Amino acid sequence: MGDRSAIVVNAKEFKTPITFYGHWSGDDNLTAVKNVLARTGRIGDVSYLTAQLFYEFAKLGNYDGELSFGIDTFGDDPSDVMDNSTVFVNADTGEYTYEGDTHTEFVKK
Repeated sequence: MGDRSAIVVNAKEFKTPITFYGHWSGDDNLTAVKNVLARTGRIGDVSYLTAQLFYEFAKLGNYDGELSFGIDTFGDDPSDVMDNSTVFVNADTGEYTYEGDTHTEFVKK
């Protein structure tokens, strides 16, 4: 089905996590998260940060607006249907989890 990966974004104000998925995106999910968190001033501004994450993920995958990327509210961990590890992002803090390890280098101290 491809080289699927996902980013799951959680925030206190979201009723359910928002999931971005790409069918041919490989490890672009992790690259997108790191790129955005390293440069953004919007950690904690969950609507803006979430939009920035999808934009970067889609841009890395050369998304043309037609096929291969999606946004959903699965509400659970999509890892069992992905070919690559899922990245989980806390949009309130900038903390992210990848392959079971939680990373805090972008969390404001």
